[in-house]
Amino acid sequence: MPVNGSPIEMQTDSITQRYHRAVRLTGPKLAAVTAGIAAEGYWLSDSMFFFCAERLEPLLGSILTVPMLADATTGTVEEVVSPGLLAKSLSDYSSQPIELEALGDAGFDMPNLQTLAVSLGGTTFLVDPRARRVVQSRQAFEARSLYSPDGRYACFTREHNVWLREPSTGLERALTVDGVAHYGYARQPDTFSQSPIPVGLWSPNSRWFLTHRLDERSLPEAALVQHSPPGGGRPTLHHFKYPLPGDPLPVATYVAIHADSGRTVTFPELPVEVAVASPFLLRTAWFVGEDEVWLVRFDRYYKRVELVCLDLARGTSRRVLSESTQTGYLELNQQVIGTPNVRTLAGSNEVIWFSERDGWGHLYLYDASTGALKNRITEGEWLVRDIVHVDEQHRRVFFLASGTDPNVDPARRVLCSVNLDGTDFRTLLAHSGDIFVPPTEPCGLDQSRPFQAVYAPAGVSPNCRFAVVREASVITGNVTRIVDLHTLRGFIVAAATPAHDELPARHFTAHAADGVTRLHGVMFLPTDFDENRQYPLIDYIYPGPQVTHQPQSFRSPNAAPAMSLAELGFITIMFDTRGVPTRSRALRQAGYGELLEPQLADHAAVVQELCGQHAFIDANRIGMIGYSAGGAATARALFDYAQTFKVGVAVCGSHDASGLSAFMSDKFRGPGPRKEWLAQANAAAAYKLRGALLLMSSDMDQNVHVSNTLVLVDVLIKDNKEFDLVIVPNEGHDMLLTSGYVQRRVWDYFVRHLLGEAPPRDFVIEIKPPELARFGRNAWREQCQQ
Repeated sequence: MPVNGSPIEMQTDSITQRYHRAVRLTGPKLAAVTAGIAAEGYWLSDSMFFFCAERLEPLLGSILTVPMLADATTGTVEEVVSPGLLAKSLSDYSSQPIELEALGDAGFDMPNLQTLAVSLGGTTFLVDPRARRVVQSRQAFEARSLYSPDGRYACFTREHNVWLREPSTGLERALTVDGVAHYGYARQPDTFSQSPIPVGLWSPNSRWFLTHRLDERSLPEAALVQHSPPGGGRPTLHHFKYPLPGDPLPVATYVAIHADSGRTVTFPELPVEVAVASPFLLRTAWFVGEDEVWLVRFDRYYKRVELVCLDLARGTSRRVLSESTQTGYLELNQQVIGTPNVRTLAGSNEVIWFSERDGWGHLYLYDASTGALKNRITEGEWLVRDIVHVDEQHRRVFFLASGTDPNVDPARRVLCSVNLDGTDFRTLLAHSGDIFVPPTEPCGLDQSRPFQAVYAPAGVSPNCRFAVVREASVITGNVTRIVDLHTLRGFIVAAATPAHDELPARHFTAHAADGVTRLHGVMFLPTDFDENRQYPLIDYIYPGPQVTHQPQSFRSPNAAPAMSLAELGFITIMFDTRGVPTRSRALRQAGYGELLEPQLADHAAVVQELCGQHAFIDANRIGMIGYSAGGAATARALFDYAQTFKVGVAVCGSHDASGLSAFMSDKFRGPGPRKEWLAQANAAAAYKLRGALLLMSSDMDQNVHVSNTLVLVDVLIKDNKEFDLVIVPNEGHDMLLTSGYVQRRVWDYFVRHLLGEAPPRDFVIEIKPPELARFGRNAWREQCQQ
C-alpha cells in the first residue's frame, strides 16, 4: 500500500511492461539511440563550418558519427567522406577489415579543408577527402598530451613533471625537474577527478606552454575504503587530499615555459587558491598576442576578483582592475563552469568586464592600461549570460541574455548584440525554447586533439557574418542551424525531434514561497497519461546553487531520472527556484549563508500549488528524489516539510556541507558563523523523519564521501527511526545516472511506497560501456551549454 493507505487505481499496462518502457528512458539507453542533439565543430574559414553529425543506423542499432562540412554561403551540408567509403579506405590502407560500426567510436578533426583526421583504435589516419584515400597514418602517443597549435610539440606529465615530445621525431625532454608528490606540475587538485591529460595552455604561436605548479602538501587527507576490490582480497585504502571548510586550500603558481629554449618564467607573487578545479579547466587564463597572458583571480570566499596581465617575455605582472563586495559573493558567469564574461581587446587595448554591481549581470568597458572605466555596455533588469563573440573591427559584442522579456522563463536565452559604447542594442534571435551559440573561447578549443584547429571559433564565423545556433526545447526538440546574422535567415545542419510515442511533457509556472517570485519548470507525464485519473508526484530536485536544474534541451541527460520515473506511472517535475542562476543578484543570492534554503521552501510551495491546480495529482502521494546536493535536499525535505513530502530517495547526499569540499561552503555560505552550520546539517533535523526514506551511497565516491550518509545513519539509529539503506561498492558519485542496479532500486522504492504495487522480481537494467561513454559525453556537453 502507498504511504497514506489510499486505494490504488488499476494501471492499463502491467508493472513489468512499464519497467521495460522506462528502461529506454534511462540516460545511457536514451543517449545510445538519440541522434542530432548537437552539432559541435568549428569554422575553417569565413564560410566553411566543420562539424560531426550524429546518425542513427537502424541496421546497426547504434549511432554513427559522420564528419560534415556546411557551406554558409550556399546553405548546403555535405559529408566530408561517407561512412561506407571511409570504412573501405581505412580497411584498404591498414590491410585489416574496419567495420562500419567501429566508426561510432572514431574521433574526427579537420586541420584544414584538405585533410580529415580520423582517430580510431590508437591510430590516426590522415585522409584526403577529395580523393577519398588515406595518405598517412600515425600511432597515437601513449601519454595523453596537450598539442601545440602548429603540431610540433606535445606536452605531457611524467612523475610530477612536465615533458615535451616532438611527434615528428619522437624526441622527448623534461621541461621541469623539481616536481614531487603533492607539489607537481600541470595536474588537477586531488579533490577533482584526475585525468591523464595535463592542465595548461599553449599560446597561439606555439612558443609558450603555460601551466601551474600545485602545492597540496599542507592539505589534510581523506580516505576511501574500497571494501570489495575487483581482484578480491582484503579491503583497499585510498588516500587523497581533500580540504574541508576552514582547511588550507591547494595553491597554484603560474609557470610559463618557452618551448624552444626551455626558459621558465614563474609568478610566485600571484598565488591562486584552487577551490575545486584547475584554473585552466575553468578557462580563467588566456593568451593575447605572442607573449601576453591575462588571468582572472578570485579570493577564497569569492568576495574579491581581479584581472591580471602577465608579460612572459619580461617575467612581470600587473593588476589591471578589481572588484570586491562586503555581502554575498562575486561572479563573472552565473554558471559555475561558464567561461568568465571577460574579453581583452588587443587592437584597442580595452577590456570587457562583467559585473552585478547594479543588481543585474551586465557588461562594462575598461581601459586595459589604466583600469579606468570607459562606459557601461549593457543595462536593464535582465542578465547577460554569456559573451559569444566580439567583433573588434566593428566594435560590437554578441552575447546570450535572459530575462529581456519579463513574461518568458528567465532560464531561456536569446541572442543579442550591442555596440561597445552601449548603443544600438538588438535582440537578434529568440525562440519558444532556449537559444545557445558556442562562445568564441579566449583560451581556444580543446588542445588534447592534435589535429584540431584549436583557436578556431566554434560559434560565430571569423568574419562575424554567420553563427551556429542551437534552438532547444524539451517538448518540440532541438534544431541546430547556421544563421546569417545580417538577414537572420538560415539552414538546418542537425535536428532531434520527438517520436510519435514520445513521453509527454508540459511547461508549468508556480509561485515561490515568498508568494511573489514566479518560478518555471517542466512536468513529465506517463505516455498513457489520463487526465481523469490521479497520479503520485515525484519532485526531482537539485538545489544548486552553482548550476540550474530545469532542463532546456530535448531528451536532456540530466532529466533521465525524471523521465524514466514518469513512465512507471508518476508525474515528475523539475524546476529552478530562488537561489540558483539566471536571475538578478538578489534572487541569485537569496540563500547566501545556507545551501538548501529558500530552495526547499520553494519546492514545497510549488508542489502544493500544483496539487491545487491539477486534479490528476494526488496531494497525499508526493515523493522527492535527488543526488549529491539533491540527496541532501531530499532527506531534509522529509524532515522539515513532512506535511508535503512522504517518500524520498537520497543518493550520495551531501548531508553536511561541513564535511564536503570547501568550495561549496566558501563561496555559497561564506566565512561563517560556523555555529549556524550545525543546524544546517541534516543530522540536526533527523529526529523529525516520519515518511519513507531510502539512503544510497557508494564506498568509492570521492566527491561526496560515504561518511556524509553514514553520519546521518548513525543519528537516525540513535533516534530510533525506520529508514532504508543501500551502500553500493565500487560506484562513483554519478551512480544514480549510470548504474542500472541503482536505478532499479530507486524505481522499486517509489513503486512500493507511492504506487502501492509490487515491483517485478529480479528485474535487470544492463548498461553497456559504449552507452555509458556516450551518455557521459552528452551530460558534460549539456552542462557546458546550459
